[in-house]
Amino acid sequence: MFARKFVDPGRNIRPKDIMTDMKDKHGINPTYNKAYRSKDHALHSVFGDPWESFKTLPAYFHMSEKSDPGTKTKIETDRKNRFKYGFMALGACIEGFNTVIRPVIAVDATHLKSKIIGVLLVAVCNYGNEMIYPLAFAFANSECSKSWIWFLKQLHDLILHPELVMIVSDRHMGISNSMRAIFPNGAHRVCAYHLAKNLKQHCRKRGDLSLLSCCIYVPC
Repeated sequence: MFARKFVDPGRNIRPKDIMTDMKDKHGINPTYNKAYRSKDHALHSVFGDPWESFKTLPAYFHMSEKSDPGTKTKIETDRKNRFKYGFMALGACIEGFNTVIRPVIAVDATHLKSKIIGVLLVAVCNYGNEMIYPLAFAFANSECSKSWIWFLKQLHDLILHPELVMIVSDRHMGISNSMRAIFPNGAHRVCAYHLAKNLKQHCRKRGDLSLLSCCIYVPC
């Protein structure tokens, strides 16, 4: 009944929406738990089992490399052959970076909001119009030094002149440790947005943020 409503990826249907829908259209008052399980069943019907989807990654990566020459992918598993890391960089993005994009790369991670616990690691740049230019991304089991070292190693192998690269990130220790190991000759700078966010959280004086803005946006 609800499966077709989940086909649109931009539509977020909550259990409360299902409860309201069932009451208005069918006069039924399901509990929140039943509505949640109905949503879970509908998502499974549309997208399949999220754990089983990992089995399709090798084929998907293979076809991506075949259809877009220059695309680089890699999957790493643990001793029990379970998924550990997955990396992907499209060939067109790699070529663009190595030819016309400034060698300034911003890296960050975000936690995946699903049943599968993990993080998404990303590397992006800015092109001439100051818009985001995607370079590479990876899936990892957690954000730690090991996952960052693995991700930056894959990123390093894509770049023609890694010694000219500047990495911009937050102050996560995993990134700092990885930079010293993978990009020993590259520059590492702290992201102004994250720096301002931390300053706002720990320092309540408005003058501190004003001073930071003056330092960051100093005229050339």
